[in-house]
Amino acid sequence: EASETRTRTCSRMKMTTEMARGLGLLVLLCLAAAPLPVARSQMSLPFTGQGLEPAEPVDVYVSAMLERLLDVDDKNYRFTNIVYVYLSWTDDRAHDLMMESTRAYRNGTKEECARPCSSDSVGSLSRESEGFHYHDACCDGIWLPTIEMLNVYELPEGRLQPYGIIKDEESDAVAWWVAIHATYFTPMDFHRFPFDHQELDMQFSFTPEIDPAIKSFIPSATSTRYLIRGEGDVISGWDITNIRVVPMKESLQVELDFFVGTYGNLSAAGDPAPITGVPGRQGYIGKAERVGFDIFIGINRLSEYYVLGIIVPTLLLVALSFITYIIPVDSLDARIGLNVTLFLALTALQFVINEQMPKSSYPTTVTKIIVVSYIVVSFGVPESIVVYAIASGIDQRIEEEREAADKIAEEDGAEYLDEAEEGTGQTPRTMTRAMRFFRRKRSQKIPFIIDMASLCAVVAIVVVSTTLLIMGI
Repeated sequence: EASETRTRTCSRMKMTTEMARGLGLLVLLCLAAAPLPVARSQMSLPFTGQGLEPAEPVDVYVSAMLERLLDVDDKNYRFTNIVYVYLSWTDDRAHDLMMESTRAYRNGTKEECARPCSSDSVGSLSRESEGFHYHDACCDGIWLPTIEMLNVYELPEGRLQPYGIIKDEESDAVAWWVAIHATYFTPMDFHRFPFDHQELDMQFSFTPEIDPAIKSFIPSATSTRYLIRGEGDVISGWDITNIRVVPMKESLQVELDFFVGTYGNLSAAGDPAPITGVPGRQGYIGKAERVGFDIFIGINRLSEYYVLGIIVPTLLLVALSFITYIIPVDSLDARIGLNVTLFLALTALQFVINEQMPKSSYPTTVTKIIVVSYIVVSFGVPESIVVYAIASGIDQRIEEEREAADKIAEEDGAEYLDEAEEGTGQTPRTMTRAMRFFRRKRSQKIPFIIDMASLCAVVAIVVVSTTLLIMGI
């Protein structure tokens, strides 16, 4: 009976184990069959081209209208904006190609229109339309250049990207505009922070080719504000001053030689296909040209915030240190205590300032002002010790002279003093006290001169250095 019980127990345990194994296998199979998360895909690049290139290279005119400068991240050297870029060129094939694509879509020859002439018609282009307005037309056949964005950091997910392709029957002109919402990285110069001017750079380039289809980009219209109305600042901390388009055209070989030669090492002598150091070479690298343009947005920092929040408090602390030079020379502890307190206050203020300052490899204007402030406040400590030592030395010499004079007077003039006191009162002894007073004044004269000279010097240093730094000299 006991044997049967043990047998049943073992059988149950075996069945439980088998069921657990089966359940685990089922879970693994379910996990394996489950679809993996699909990575979020970005929208297409703003200037994605299409079509057959023109027979002859064309000039493309570039206009740039800034809708909004959304953010300037000077700590990470990035900025985000929405800018309308308007390209125009001539193509005598464009109108016929647009008509052909539109008719093919409307009569069912084309199942889909891959590039409606307006973003408003994406997914809703009607086959029943009769006109050829760009909101109702298909632009599949028109040549559009592919324009790369060289320094783009991010194209935000879910961004709006309206566009329009305008082709009128009356002329051969083609216009293509795109509203670009993107984040870019760009070098920044903070030498004059917070009085700095920045040039935010957006770099665009046609794909380098031998005999590129675009002869050159030509600057046209620009605007620092578009569509958004209203008064007041348009971005926190900055003032937009200008926007300009700068064309660029250079050979791929020159470009490689510049960047590799300036920021790296040239190709090795034995490299069978070097990318640098081969002037006049044949082939793609030697003959290809990069045609592009840069859009620069000029901005000035709103310095009043930093002047009132950083520079003025710093200079006020420095001005308080000037009290050091009018405190009595013998109050050494008070003079040193004041300067140490102000030094610590400057240190605490700098912790707050550092949170607002961009990190750079060189000192900024604010950094230099703070360094001058530290030097001026610190100078009060050794100066106080020096004048105290001088004053103490003079007092000691005067005291020694007084004691010697009193001793001589006791020995040689006691009789005269007694007679004078009997006839005229306390005059000789009063004169002795007056002589002591003037000797004491004489002992403070040299320290006083040093204090006043130091005060004038530090005031001049603060005023001149601050003025020169703010003016950028």
